Amino acid sequence: MNKCKKVIAGVVAVAVSAGVTTSIAYAKNNDNTDAPTEKNNNKTSVSDVKRTVADGSVFKDETVYVLCNNDSSINNVIVSDWLKNTKALSSVADISDLKDIENVKGYEEFMQTGNELEWSADGNDIYYKGTSDKDLPVDVNVEYFLDGKKISLDELKGKSGHVTIRWTYTNNQKVTKSINGKKKDIYVPFMTSSAAVLDTGKFLNVETTNGRVISDGEKLIAVGIAFPKLSESLGLDEVDGLDVNLPESFEISADVTDFEMNTSVTVVSNEVFSKLDIEDTDSLNDLKEKIQELSDGAEQLCDGTAELYDGICKLSDGTGSLTDGIDKLLEGSLSLKNGAGELNDGSQALADGAKTLADSTGTLSAGVQSAKSGSSQIVNGIDKVNNGADSLTGGLSQLNDGADTLSNGIDSAKAGSDELVAGFAKVNNGTAELSAGASALVSGVNTLKDGSSQVKDGALQVSAGTDAISNGAETLNQSASQLSDGISSAKSGADTLSAGIDTAGSSLDMTVSANEQTLQALQSLYQQSPSDELAVAIGTLQQTIEAQKQISAGLTDAENGAISLSQGLAVLNDGGTALAQGAEQLADSSAVLAQGAKNLSDGATELDNGIGTLSQKSSVLIGGLDSLVKGIEQLSGGATALNGGLSQLSGGAYDLKGGITQVYDGSFVLKDGLSQLSSGASSLDGGLGEILSGSGQLSGGANTLYQSILTLSNGASALSDGATELWSGIGTLKTGSKDLTDGIGKLKDGAKELNEGMIKFNEDGVSKISSAVNDSLPEIIDNFKAVKNISQEYNTYSGISDDMDGTVKFIYMFDGTD
Repeated sequence: MNKCKKVIAGVVAVAVSAGVTTSIAYAKNNDNTDAPTEKNNNKTSVSDVKRTVADGSVFKDETVYVLCNNDSSINNVIVSDWLKNTKALSSVADISDLKDIENVKGYEEFMQTGNELEWSADGNDIYYKGTSDKDLPVDVNVEYFLDGKKISLDELKGKSGHVTIRWTYTNNQKVTKSINGKKKDIYVPFMTSSAAVLDTGKFLNVETTNGRVISDGEKLIAVGIAFPKLSESLGLDEVDGLDVNLPESFEISADVTDFEMNTSVTVVSNEVFSKLDIEDTDSLNDLKEKIQELSDGAEQLCDGTAELYDGICKLSDGTGSLTDGIDKLLEGSLSLKNGAGELNDGSQALADGAKTLADSTGTLSAGVQSAKSGSSQIVNGIDKVNNGADSLTGGLSQLNDGADTLSNGIDSAKAGSDELVAGFAKVNNGTAELSAGASALVSGVNTLKDGSSQVKDGALQVSAGTDAISNGAETLNQSASQLSDGISSAKSGADTLSAGIDTAGSSLDMTVSANEQTLQALQSLYQQSPSDELAVAIGTLQQTIEAQKQISAGLTDAENGAISLSQGLAVLNDGGTALAQGAEQLADSSAVLAQGAKNLSDGATELDNGIGTLSQKSSVLIGGLDSLVKGIEQLSGGATALNGGLSQLSGGAYDLKGGITQVYDGSFVLKDGLSQLSSGASSLDGGLGEILSGSGQLSGGANTLYQSILTLSNGASALSDGATELWSGIGTLKTGSKDLTDGIGKLKDGAKELNEGMIKFNEDGVSKISSAVNDSLPEIIDNFKAVKNISQEYNTYSGISDDMDGTVKFIYMFDGTD
């Protein structure tokens, strides 16, 4: 659609004049049917009216956009003014009755007093717009007929039959002049040119009145020209024998199926008449020369259509290069699409791996927390064992003292027995002492027996505890080794992840650079051959580049997260090493503790055996004493047996003392082992604390890494979607380029027809006027002067300063059925 509008704009511009070209091109290329509003600081402009004021003052170029509904009623009037500051004045005075005045191409400000404006130009041209609600110089009315009956455009939509579309122009701008003593109404000589786009699939057998039809294969372009009230102003209808019919309307008729119609455009301008220099004409020859100027202008217009035809031929030749460039662009966009897809897949896999890592670090942190709790319990248990060892050492010291006392008592008993054997006379006294000693012996043996049981039970508990500690130390040593290996593997993986992210970032930077080069190439192509498809492709690629830059920022965050992860793993690795060392120390200490516990158990066993023997001997002693009480006659034999038993008891006492000494020495070894075990457990607990802290950092870093990679994955997905859209858009562009090539070929034929039509228009219209004037119409000289003068006087719609010259044109834009 935009392509057809541009073609219409070019055709209408040729039909009207070079001064209308830019305005029509803008109007037909705008779906919003609005005047330009965007500010632009670029002061370089393309002048569509090459007009210089004689005294070098400011020139005002005014374009009035009349936005109409499809029933010809006016919706809005927007006026665009260009003050050409040819002398680079710092201040420009202007007159304007517009409302809502706004600078649209700069930041120059103005002061307003009533209709007087004072612009702070600072040497620049001024571009501003505003709105107006006052009457227009020409009314344009579009009427629709279906099978001869008038119908509204809304009602006509979708219907089929013979359709007629008629443009009628009413010139409202007239001035009463006195010519040769007669009052005559002279109208401003406006030339109107209307254009409409028709679908070849819906419009057949298209004919025009006062116009031409051009076809590009898919669309028909109907163009018509009229000069409302010009014939009346010139008085041509008053000259007998002059058969000249200047058109005042334009009409299209066609057989239509499922009627629809797009926006149509009408351009109104008086500039061609303002340029006629007949002010000093006072003879028929002068008038003939001026009419010849008009004829020459028509011929130049014919030459312009021929140049248009040549230009379209060149455009047709250049579409081959455009098609080749689009093919290469399509191939490159496909590579970009595939690469973006691979990047998206890789980023998704990376996100999954980072999620697993983040979850694993959480599990590791929980395990380290549990290990830390267990190590604290071990430290508390060792403290209790250490306190029990202190109590054991004290008890063994008392037991050793008791053994000394027992040994001394047995020695005394042995001496008494010897005295008993040696001197029977002292039997009574010896028996009393023996009885007392036996009682003390029984009491001591009972006490010793109870202590021996406690020692034996304590030794068994210590032995069991040392076995559990040894097993736990071995397990802890193995776990610490496995933990250290796992941390080393995780750190290696984090380093590899950081390197991979760095490589991905470098690859993405290269992709961004390549896309920016592609964007420059597209923008260059757009400047040479603007089109909506190229604009869409450029916009999509710009969005893609922005998405890639966001991904690059995400990769930077991800790389920082990976570095933090590696650092946290390094700290965790140091803690793992300390844990392994503490576990090794604990294992060594547990071995020493086990040996001490074994010695303690052996000594307790020997102590128990000695006490059993002692208990047996004390029973024998008590039996002997009973026998002594029962019969003195057996005293000698009993004394002898007593002497032998005491000898055995003395040996057992020495054995008991030796066992107690071993147990006592073993208790110091046990205490030293417990001290080493306590130190190792403290180191273990401290190492686990460091590991717990490092695991927290590791978990935080892994989570940061995961979130960053999620951002990367989302950006990669957006990049993939954008690349797919770019590839699809360029595919559409390629299809459109083929249609453009076909259309230009058909436009070439249409431009040729337009050239031939303009030649016929010159021969049948302007040439007839020239011939009539040359032959028989000298009386219209003054009419021509009046028409030219009133045309020059009408140079603004919104107002103009006295020291300015200017020109004005009107662009009427009518809504279609859409």
